[in-house]
Amino acid sequence: MKKIHFLSNMIVQPVGRQLRKKYRCSYADLDAVVPTLSGTVEADYLVILLDPRFFYDGDIDGKAMERVAMLEGLLQTFRGKNRARILLGNVDDDFFAPDTAGRTRSFAKLLELNEALEALKGSISDLEILDLFALAHRMGHRRLYNEKNRHLFQSPLTLEGAQAVAELIDEAIRRFESKRKKVIVLDGDNTLWGGIVGEDGVEGVACDENYPGIAYKRFQQLLLTLKESGLLLAMVSKNNEADVAELFEKRRMPLKLEDFVVAKINWQPKSQNIAEIAGELNLGLESFLFVDDNPFELEEVARALPAVETFRFDKEEPLKNLEALASRPNLQAIRVTEEDRRKSEQYASERARGEILKTAPDMESFIKSLHIKITWWRNNLRQLDRITQLINKTNQFNLTTRRYTQAEVEAMMRKDHVFSFKVEDDLGDMGIVGVVIVKGGHIDTFLLSCRVLGRGIEDRIMDIVLKEAEVESAEYIPSPKNMQVADLYETLGFELSETSENGTKLYRYRGKEPGRAYITIQKGET
Repeated sequence: MKKIHFLSNMIVQPVGRQLRKKYRCSYADLDAVVPTLSGTVEADYLVILLDPRFFYDGDIDGKAMERVAMLEGLLQTFRGKNRARILLGNVDDDFFAPDTAGRTRSFAKLLELNEALEALKGSISDLEILDLFALAHRMGHRRLYNEKNRHLFQSPLTLEGAQAVAELIDEAIRRFESKRKKVIVLDGDNTLWGGIVGEDGVEGVACDENYPGIAYKRFQQLLLTLKESGLLLAMVSKNNEADVAELFEKRRMPLKLEDFVVAKINWQPKSQNIAEIAGELNLGLESFLFVDDNPFELEEVARALPAVETFRFDKEEPLKNLEALASRPNLQAIRVTEEDRRKSEQYASERARGEILKTAPDMESFIKSLHIKITWWRNNLRQLDRITQLINKTNQFNLTTRRYTQAEVEAMMRKDHVFSFKVEDDLGDMGIVGVVIVKGGHIDTFLLSCRVLGRGIEDRIMDIVLKEAEVESAEYIPSPKNMQVADLYETLGFELSETSENGTKLYRYRGKEPGRAYITIQKGET
């Protein structure tokens, strides 16, 4: 059971009571912000809920930003001593003013304060914001807070408010603990648009400003936002391909056909199409979410591909799908990296490489033709988000499959060697795709995105690591998905020294020949 420690300048035990069936909760003393953040806390999550009076008293003034700066310094001190993830609540208030202009100015300052709190995510690792401001907007400030109890007892949350804040905390923890999906596979008719394009025609389907078309338009806008955050969109539709192409060409919809990294528009079983997409993208089926309005299609996929998660689109109440899909923790992101934003572009380039490979005389000629370049960094804190992301989602080419929090990676950067590698070629920049961690001469972690496998990149990465760190040993820890690298170290200059009962292999470094010289190497700027 995960442990939560609450830090607040108000009474928050009612929130903890809502969570105690799932988490072990403890509480700092009231107004113990400075001593708590200056010391150590034995917890998995530190939840910080600060009454607005921590930042200002009455009108919001310049002191509020000074308090944010002070809080940032305290959080940096805390991060240096603790591994607990931090959930920090932002601020809502109910301003009293004689006119709307006064209230507008106060809320503008409040938004500025919350933007400053949001910006703390950029300087404090493993920190997520609990959006109390948005919660109050949805519920209403006076349903969330009781102002009389705030001043009488330092206990401002209503019973309903305490339950809502507890749900917000639980959602944030599930985002941290959930593995994010990589691909959303979507049906067309009555899912991406209302109606059946083959029967209703291009102009007859609903995706416009009128109900129910507005629900489908907003659903497509949500999907576009998810795509921009790093999720891949794919389509499987039992339709005539020409009809669907004409729909996207003639109707102005948020999504374009090119927003889908793969579109399978045919009459094959949808499970077959999804399996083919997984093969083309080189991704495991457990990273897929399939969305369809038809129970038969959902059942067919669930039976044939049980690893694929399914979601039934409610065509009777299409607006319900927005919240239902957007609130799924395994579709949400704690942080969005530059690689996430370019994910669809990168996979499109990878498919182009696949087409070139089909016509290449041999693999060596194919690799040479790409003009691959590797850029590397060591202990680059600016890449902390992406490095942590790779560590926690890479399965196939991952020699030990060890998972680390962002705070743990940051700590290793301060005392060990954390290498990161970017790969690019003539067809595009694949971004940061590799990580190697060396601790005391031992390779603790060696992983590479499956998108760049089979091109000798791992060989050149090892050349860099061996040159820059005093490597003496390495290990392979078997997992259900990393069997393809079970003997990798034996091809990279290492000699097997021990094999345990569970299949773990320990290696000693003996020496290796340099990898392909035509894969060029350069050190990146920090």
